[in-house]
Amino acid sequence: MAIAFLFVACSTKKNTVVSRGYHNLTARFNGYYYSCLNIEEGQYKIDKSNKDNFDQILPVYIYPPGDKAKNTFPEFDKAIKKSSTCIQRHAIKDKKGNEIPSSGKWIDNNWINIGVSHLYKRELFSGLEAFEYVARTYTKSKDKYTAMAWMVKTNNEIGAVSSSEQILSLLKNEKALPHKIKVELPVLEADYFMRRGLNTEAATKLMGAIRSSNPITGISRKKRARYSFIVAQLFEQQKNNKRALEYYKKTIRLKPNYELVFYSKIKMAKLLDVKRNNSEKTKKELLKMAKEFKNNEYYDVIYYTLGEIEEKERNATQALYYYKKSVQTSMNNPNQKGQSYLKLGEINFDLTNYQPAEAYYDSAVVTISKDHPDYASIVARKKTLETLVGHIRTISKEDSLQRFVKLSESEQNKIIDKIISNLEKEEARKEKEIAKNSNQLPGNTIGSPGQIQDIGTPGAGASFYFYNQNTISFGIADFTKKWGNRKLEDNWRRSNKALTIDEPVNQKDTASTKMVAKSTNKTREYYRTNLPVSDSLIKKSNKKIIHSYYMMGSIYKEELNNTKKSVATFEELNSRFPTNKYLLNTYYIMYRSHLAEKNQPRADYYKEKILNEFPDSEFALIIKNPSYASEANSAKSEVESFYTTVYQSYLEKNYSQALTGAKEGLSKFGKNVYVSKFEFIRALCVGKLKSVDSLEYYLKLLVAKHPNDEVTPLANDILLSIKKQKNPDLYKTADAGTAQLDTFSVNLDAEHFIIAIVPDDPKIADSFKVRLNTFNNTYYSSKTFNLTSNLFSDNKQLVVLKSFPSAKEVMSYYENVIKDPDLFKEEVKKEMIDIYPILGNNLPLLYKKKNIGSYKIFFLDNYKNLSENKIK
Repeated sequence: MAIAFLFVACSTKKNTVVSRGYHNLTARFNGYYYSCLNIEEGQYKIDKSNKDNFDQILPVYIYPPGDKAKNTFPEFDKAIKKSSTCIQRHAIKDKKGNEIPSSGKWIDNNWINIGVSHLYKRELFSGLEAFEYVARTYTKSKDKYTAMAWMVKTNNEIGAVSSSEQILSLLKNEKALPHKIKVELPVLEADYFMRRGLNTEAATKLMGAIRSSNPITGISRKKRARYSFIVAQLFEQQKNNKRALEYYKKTIRLKPNYELVFYSKIKMAKLLDVKRNNSEKTKKELLKMAKEFKNNEYYDVIYYTLGEIEEKERNATQALYYYKKSVQTSMNNPNQKGQSYLKLGEINFDLTNYQPAEAYYDSAVVTISKDHPDYASIVARKKTLETLVGHIRTISKEDSLQRFVKLSESEQNKIIDKIISNLEKEEARKEKEIAKNSNQLPGNTIGSPGQIQDIGTPGAGASFYFYNQNTISFGIADFTKKWGNRKLEDNWRRSNKALTIDEPVNQKDTASTKMVAKSTNKTREYYRTNLPVSDSLIKKSNKKIIHSYYMMGSIYKEELNNTKKSVATFEELNSRFPTNKYLLNTYYIMYRSHLAEKNQPRADYYKEKILNEFPDSEFALIIKNPSYASEANSAKSEVESFYTTVYQSYLEKNYSQALTGAKEGLSKFGKNVYVSKFEFIRALCVGKLKSVDSLEYYLKLLVAKHPNDEVTPLANDILLSIKKQKNPDLYKTADAGTAQLDTFSVNLDAEHFIIAIVPDDPKIADSFKVRLNTFNNTYYSSKTFNLTSNLFSDNKQLVVLKSFPSAKEVMSYYENVIKDPDLFKEEVKKEMIDIYPILGNNLPLLYKKKNIGSYKIFFLDNYKNLSENKIK
């Protein structure tokens, strides 16, 4: 009988009191119970491994980040398996095999557990599907409200907050809402409001949740402490420091874990108003905390907070001291270390100590999180300082080399010998330090006298370094403490990988090369190479110094807004090199700078310099006639507009109208930058309307009058084609050998560059390069570019930006850069600069032929389909 009773009770096809009782009992205390245990284990692991970023507002709920979710997969997979098995075995079904929702009390709970497990595994849509199934299927069960609450959490995580709004509205209006969901509802709403940026509403809801303090039916003290801290952060964000302090104190009174207590104290110290309150008591408390061993993981945060207080009190020296201490004591908090580096960089920048500022900004960029709200501007400033410091070092290096070559041979030998001696001492010190550290490593037995190491057997006492887990852990911790979480890659110490050049290495020569390098830097001959010993090399060295001075002054003025440093740099340049090629430009910049600073005597001084030494220059004309620039631009705009009309007529094959327009442009506007272009269109139209001989005549006339103009190479190409047509036998042999070499090739999937042909005027070319770098730093900070420039012709420079993996990417960049208003302004006029994408293999050919007109036609024919905009 007992066996028969059990058999009947086990059946999932009988919807009887006995069957329901049996399945409810086993579903609850077997599958559901153990599933809950697994979920609790997973949640515990998540809470234990969670690292809150206290520089940002804490999230209401703690979920594992995507990259760490897999650490708890075993626990949640077990929960899913337990609940799924429970549903299969204990869900009572009708004759058609469909579940009877009202027959079981715990099946819906198992479905919820499956959804919760998927949510914590970051399988959000699978979790949402499970919760929706419960809410849709178990309509008579109060557990549907639990499922709806989890639906809100999941939708918030997905980003579908509009869906959460509808569910929250239903829950708020539900009269029969279970007490547990009623208590959690304000927290759900707070999470919803925070994700919508409605922080005032979120704070109100969380304050209501904090008041739910019933030890049995309310919210746990641990959670209320977290909510209190979040409320304080929200008030701090709103600059309501009084209420923020109130809730930080409340957090401490709720006695949460020590980390929350610690950061509440730190936040309170940071909110100290040094103008109204004496900071000495707060500083003493922080210094006391810095002596307590339990705070060893937080020393960097304590010193950083002390630095902030000193900075508020304008004690820059003491602030720098504490920020340095913060960096030195940072252990496992790379974001904090990055913040400390950033503060060191900012203070040195404000003090115009640009060289140390550059070093600190470089470390900040490597260490700080890319999620930092000001990351792009930090990278941009770092690159500006890097360029500036590069020029400072160039001047220092070239001056040192010039001073060195003026010394007698014996004096030179003394200096070289001292360098070699210091090098040997440093190498000996490093070797000694390595040996000392090696001996101090835990579990290290390598090199012990009388022992033969078996490095081939991992189990042999773990004597080999990388078989000893304690040693590895020690090494990792030591590295992280010093360098932070660096990506495993070549040149990991550098933030700018573009500064390194990888040369192909012959493996056979590697060992010998290392030995040669080690020995050669300890010989006098090694240090005597590449010295400026001749007049031509001295002249070359001086050119580098002059260029660096000018670029430094420009960066001070344009990028760093430091007029005093800019003027001082230009004055030093002109004092050392009175006839340098930047003289006129520097005079005008200093004239404008002194006018802006309302230093009229110095402004008048440079005004007279320009008028007396460069009376026919454009700057002199601007000074004499302040409206000259606007008049010139107006006239230029009129010519440009007229030329555009003529050019459009030519493109539309209306050659008679284009010819008439070109002739009118030549007679109407006189001498201007478009004369050669009008003549070129005239020649082409005459050729179309009359004969090849007429075309040849006008093209030869153009080449004779404008030998160095940008349209001249294209005219020469056409003349060459005419000659080939008239004398085919003469060019037949030559063409056979050069046809493949003299044509641009197309490969849309290969490496591409951006090229810009700019006037060889330092003011224009240098401004363009500085602004192009700024554009890259602002909009392409995640990419590493290499910007170079060379003389292209007598009056043009070729600027090359490398590199892009394909034509599609280079065209995307091209379309953005040509529309950037900050790139083309003031002296950098858009019509003066030709910018094109180019295949890497086509660049040498373009440089050789110097035929921009020809390349423009090639570009329009082959790249215009990749562009969303029409390129004129």
